[in-house]
Amino acid sequence: MSARATNHAILFLLSLELLSGLISFTIGRPSGEWIFWLHGVGGFSLVGLVIWKYRIVLRSFHRRGVASETVGSIILVLLFVGVLTTGTLWAIIGRGGIDIPLYGNMRLLVIHTTLGLALTLPLIVHAAMRWPRRVKRTDFTNRRAALRLIAVGLGGLVLWQSASAAAPVAGKRPRFTGSREEASGQGNAHPVTQWLFDSRQRIDADDWRLIIAGEVARPIRLTYSELQAIANHGATATLDCTGGWYTVQDWSGVRLSDLLQHVQIGEEAESVVIESATGFNRRFAIGEASQLLLATHISGEPLSSGHGYPLRLVAPGHRGYNWVKWVTSIEVSNKPSWWQSPLPLQ
Repeated sequence: MSARATNHAILFLLSLELLSGLISFTIGRPSGEWIFWLHGVGGFSLVGLVIWKYRIVLRSFHRRGVASETVGSIILVLLFVGVLTTGTLWAIIGRGGIDIPLYGNMRLLVIHTTLGLALTLPLIVHAAMRWPRRVKRTDFTNRRAALRLIAVGLGGLVLWQSASAAAPVAGKRPRFTGSREEASGQGNAHPVTQWLFDSRQRIDADDWRLIIAGEVARPIRLTYSELQAIANHGATATLDCTGGWYTVQDWSGVRLSDLLQHVQIGEEAESVVIESATGFNRRFAIGEASQLLLATHISGEPLSSGHGYPLRLVAPGHRGYNWVKWVTSIEVSNKPSWWQSPLPLQ
């Protein structure tokens, strides 16, 4: 494969990986498993292309030598190798992490995502500066080039399947999202995480209030004891965190649909916004209200502060960042459920 064809193939696959990786964060149902397959096959196909890229880089250094502009290329290469290495290791061993000063143990998946995002800007700059002349059709259409491209794709598929098959050896079989099981059925024992810059809250239940307002006829304000009096519903649901773990727990509390019966929602209502004491919020369609649980307990014990005490949302089929913790407000809205960023910006 020519250098130009290799570079274009790598750029295409890296763009595909960035897009599919971001989309995968929004998927919590098995119907979207194909996105994770696409991301996995694309990633392992890149591993195969590294062989050709390695030769291109060596030829470039021999021809041009080491100059000031090569520093940026070296950084790009290190990020590129870091993304491939952490992604490959996560696919195989899953639970691994690296101790980061002032942070603690960071999971390989989080490092993989961070390096992938860090790679984006240098890649755009590098592509803009080094964009070659138009690729010749023969770079892709001659028999040898076509066979090589097919081999790269098949190789990526084989490596992806091999990594998936090896994953259970290192622990329990991962979920379709790639997440590994953590402390299922053990209540508050599963990991405590927040989305990006959200902060852990410690709330006194005596001072806490739940406000339900918006497109409703009778806004209400509930104390914790009042909420407990009507909390008579339970559900087993899987919390799947984008940090690379999942847990299956028995949650108990009150269904959102039951709460909405007390406020008489308006005819034009289309969504509900669940908001945390931190200001973090997520929007859901009114039609999902019967599936959403506002939990006070997990596997028979009260929620810990790290897991959202006194009240958190349980949203089956949604990734963990949608499971709003420390809920203080429910707003019924006439805006559609998609009226928010796919990933939280708070």
